[in-house]
Amino acid sequence: MKVKGVKFGLYLSTPTPALNAYIVDAQRVDQMGFDSLWAADHLLTVPSGGKVPDVWTMFTAIAGVTSHVRLGSFVSDAFRRHPAIFAQQLATLDCLSNGRVTLGMGAGEMMNLEQFGIRWEKPVSRFVEAVEIMRKLWSGEVFDYEGQFWQLKDAVLQIQPLQESIPIYFGANGSRTKELTGRIGDGWLPCCMSPELYKKHLKDVKEGARKAGRSIDEIDRVLYVYTAISEDHESALKQLEPYKASIVLWPKILDGAGYVAECPAIAEADFYSKILMNEEGERKFEEYGKFVPMEVVEDFSIAGTVDDCIEQIEDYIEAGVTHFAFVPVGPEPMRVLLRYSRDIIPYFKNR
Repeated sequence: MKVKGVKFGLYLSTPTPALNAYIVDAQRVDQMGFDSLWAADHLLTVPSGGKVPDVWTMFTAIAGVTSHVRLGSFVSDAFRRHPAIFAQQLATLDCLSNGRVTLGMGAGEMMNLEQFGIRWEKPVSRFVEAVEIMRKLWSGEVFDYEGQFWQLKDAVLQIQPLQESIPIYFGANGSRTKELTGRIGDGWLPCCMSPELYKKHLKDVKEGARKAGRSIDEIDRVLYVYTAISEDHESALKQLEPYKASIVLWPKILDGAGYVAECPAIAEADFYSKILMNEEGERKFEEYGKFVPMEVVEDFSIAGTVDDCIEQIEDYIEAGVTHFAFVPVGPEPMRVLLRYSRDIIPYFKNR
């Protein structure tokens, strides 16, 4: 896979008050010229309220009413599905969608596991093994596999994806997983960052690629980012204030940017991975958001006038981003996407 040109996508936020909204939004985004749709693969999420659907069932419905956008999870884990079952499920959707599936894989979060009796052990080693198994199954070969977590004998799928192999992007924020992305990943899915921080973290991905004899141009570099457009910068930035905790999910990323959220509700830098979706967990999440400064929200998002957003996108492209996954906010998020469709995407696609 060679990365060609900048791509623009929409992240479908959960929870949602109505599943039909996803279908309607997907159709409109497909027609607007966006390249991708992304959604969380969660059982539970913060904040509570609304519906949290199964992402792949939802994408199956969306595949039937769209023709262009790629469909990707942001991100799935290797705990809740056997890799053979998951490989079959994704190969089926890839055929139904005419080859538009992207799999995002990560270490997982406790909110999707512990509350359901699933033990969160050796998450990185486990998802690497799952990736190896799924890629072999998608190749159509018959094989044996003797791993730490799974053992397969004469394994083969009787359905293969329409694509040669479904691309797998890694949700990676730690040094180990970023280097792993460079070695074996098709794409990188980090959380929100400033352009400066993105460039810094990308060095680990580049190092992994170098060790594997790969070019960084073989890896699609995504940025999950909140965005707001208004007639002035301050009005747009104000729309982002309620989302502070979601914009800066990881205190360790915040610390790496030179900011410190001295929040008494959290004791660990990776608390989001370990937060449980209960009353105490939601309280911690809300309290943490109060300690995130607006300066870092501004640094970690794309907000302002159309010209402001173009300039900020240019900064991210210069830092190494090749693919944006937008979370549009404001009184009318779809109006934000319309501005992207009419003014921003053509600017970058036509130059």
